[in-house]
Formats: sequence, structure tokens, C-alpha cells
Amino acid sequence: MDTNAEKLLYTLYAERNGKAPQMFAAAQSIGLAGDALGRAANALYAAGLISGITVKFGDEDDAPVAFTTDSIALTRRGTAYVEKALSLDPDDSPIGKLRKIIALASAPGWEGVKAIAEKALKDQV
Repeated sequence: MDTNAEKLLYTLYAERNGKAPQMFAAAQSIGLAGDALGRAANALYAAGLISGITVKFGDEDDAPVAFTTDSIALTRRGTAYVEKALSLDPDDSPIGKLRKIIALASAPGWEGVKAIAEKALKDQV
């Protein structure tokens, strides 16, 4: 899976484990913009891992990709994918799940994901 798509997927999973999830805000704040966010969202949507997005590709090569993420949501399949990839127990507490994501997101380039997971963890405690 593409790194940007992974970042978006883990961000949505982390946000979903917060007290008051704001999926749209989380998707917009991970440090991906424009085409990078659109391509990541489209890849996850095509794989059935997220729902609630609209992607429109331009008719010409120079026309930009337009997308909306207003109703973005993680699907059951997306949840299962993240839990399997991170070896998370579905019955584990949100705090445990968020700590695992924070540990993964400590790598360079994952700062946006880490910030979302840390915020969600802070809301839990």
C-alpha cells in the first residue's frame, strides 16, 4: 500500500478511537494536500477501506483531480485491515490501540498521524 494511503488510513483509525471523532478534520490535518490526499483517499476507497468520499478526475491531463472528504469514514474492512497490520486485538481498549499507532507514527514523515493519535489519546484519559 502507498505510504500516503497508509497514513490516511491509520489517521482515520486513530481518530475513530477518540472520544468525539472528527474524521473530516483528521483527514485534512495529516499533512497531505491536494493531489496526494486525493490519490490516497481514492486508493483506500477503491480497496473498500473507506467510504464517504467523491473523487472526480479531469477530462484532460492538465485538469486537476477534485475530491471531497466531507463524509469520510472508515469501513469495517478498513478497521480489520489496520488491526491486522498492527497486530491489534479488536477487543483491546482505545488507549492501547492509540498507543500502538503513536509508536508506529514516531517514524520521520508520520508526524501528522502521530499528532492525531496523541490528541485522541489525550481525549481518552
